[in-house]
Amino acid sequence: MTGRPDGGYAGYLSRAAARWPSRVGLRFEGQAWTYAALQAQTETAADRLAGAGITSGSRVALLVDNCPEYLIAQFALARLGAVFVTPNPSWTAPEISRALITSGTTAAVHSDRLEEAAGLVDVAVPVHTLSDIATTRAESIAQSPQAPLYIPFSSGTTGLPKGVVHTEASLCGAVDQLCRHLALSADDRVQIALPLCHIFGATMSAAAFSVGAETTLFRRFDLDASLRHIISERVTVWPLAGAVAHRLAQRDDLRAHDFMSLRFFMWGGSAVPAGLAESITARTGVGFLCSYGMTEAMMVAFNPVDDPQNWQLDSPGYATDGTELRLSARGELEVRGPSVAAGYAGLDSPEFLADNWFRTGDLATIADDGRLRIVDRVKDMLKVSGFQVAPTEVEQALLDHPDVNEVAVVGRSDDRTGEAAVAFVVAKHTGLTRDQLHDWVSTRLASYKRPREYYFVDKLPRTSGGKVCRGDLRARAQLINS
Repeated sequence: MTGRPDGGYAGYLSRAAARWPSRVGLRFEGQAWTYAALQAQTETAADRLAGAGITSGSRVALLVDNCPEYLIAQFALARLGAVFVTPNPSWTAPEISRALITSGTTAAVHSDRLEEAAGLVDVAVPVHTLSDIATTRAESIAQSPQAPLYIPFSSGTTGLPKGVVHTEASLCGAVDQLCRHLALSADDRVQIALPLCHIFGATMSAAAFSVGAETTLFRRFDLDASLRHIISERVTVWPLAGAVAHRLAQRDDLRAHDFMSLRFFMWGGSAVPAGLAESITARTGVGFLCSYGMTEAMMVAFNPVDDPQNWQLDSPGYATDGTELRLSARGELEVRGPSVAAGYAGLDSPEFLADNWFRTGDLATIADDGRLRIVDRVKDMLKVSGFQVAPTEVEQALLDHPDVNEVAVVGRSDDRTGEAAVAFVVAKHTGLTRDQLHDWVSTRLASYKRPREYYFVDKLPRTSGGKVCRGDLRARAQLINS
């Protein structure tokens, strides 16, 4: 691994600038920044932020959409020993307000669009002023590896998002594991179209910088633009979110020649539907490298990047270097390792156990050879007539139907059986019926596992990271039934 550099997280960029000053580190909307230019702008931004009163330990929200200044600001804040807090800029004002309050945020770097939200804190710095010429030179602050550095927010698929407190040690641990388990090198060209407010932005950008790779950043996701860029710039690493993969599978213009540069489709956080992945791979020649992690523990498991024959779609692989896995008495996965966060900001953290173990909330199995498989979420498990039902098992049975594009299964309360399974289905055409799906699962699932109801929808609600918002679907299922 690259190892935690001098200067901590900020050192990933400063070390790259010293080693490869003239190499392009970042591209954005037709412009390019060398590593030296990125470092110079980071130092200027640190001066500007220090002049505004931001010091070591300050908690500073980044209320900015994807842009180079976002990355520059987070490295500048790390240089000052401040904590960068990253709520989703697409959230509503009440959602952002709650994030700022629970995380203890006192300052913000903001775009014009989010100036009003930034007014909720004591110090508000417009993002366009970060490049102002500074009159003083802010010194780099050496922080304890255990000091808070970064607060992203959990996806909130089953409840309100929580601010996750990462220390410099856990953030750098995630960066180094990502670099190692993707086998990143200076030859890689990374494409980032996911929101930088997600933990992936802080880890993937630093991992690319740590090896002198080139990163292209998109302001927002555009599938056509992403595909054109893969072809023209010979992109080698392109992480996929769930919604992106489904849109990719629906295209009829995928040609293997266009994807020759890609080393893999990077997939993490949830099991990839086998039919979807196989369809994309058959047309592009690119396999899916599945992994497993979350905001609280970024790097838990990976399929072996150097052994494609051993990649499996139903498993995220094996524990990352230095990571330990264990199962509780009820089968819940617990993890301890370099990328595990310190707790939740401003909230009770019962999921964080003694001796640095973290309860993931996922039910799992671990094979004798160490291979991990995720069965379901603890909170998502249904209890129908006294029997446990895993929504993923029901979803997989429905996804095997040739006319089903996407599906999510949730539970709703039921007077007779306690809970009932409800399926929200995205069909490939309007001719698919409830009776056809009922007949299909009748030969594949025990009666208590079969959905009581089917609702056809145009799309599934998802978080910015691509995960299905099951809480929203549960609320809809209850409302429909009331």
